[in-house]
Amino acid sequence: MNLQPRPTFVVEGEAEILASYEVVREVVNGITIDSAAVTAVDGKKVIAKGMPMAKLASGKYVPYDPAGADGSENPTVLLKHTVDVTEGDHVVGGYEVAKVISERIPVAVDATLRGKMPQIVFA
Repeated sequence: MNLQPRPTFVVEGEAEILASYEVVREVVNGITIDSAAVTAVDGKKVIAKGMPMAKLASGKYVPYDPAGADGSENPTVLLKHTVDVTEGDHVVGGYEVAKVISERIPVAVDATLRGKMPQIVFA
């Protein structure tokens, strides 16, 4: 019998974004990301954990774009995990209510974003 601790998994590149587990509400049944509306970088459509996501008229979600005029300028959910949507749409988890670490959010956390996401506390 080996009682020495050993790592069962290693998470790299996905630092925890939650500052507190006290008040957290996740999106029921997840959100569907619209792959066609995500811009590719080096041939990949990867969206980082913590990205604010906005709902389009189609019901699908896209990354927050403060200059958008299609609904992408109004985020309501923070992405729970990094996701690659290169191959098509994905259903993923997200936070509707949470206290998060601002420095770990992949976009600038400014007064505009804070005002558009009143249920998210940026610490």
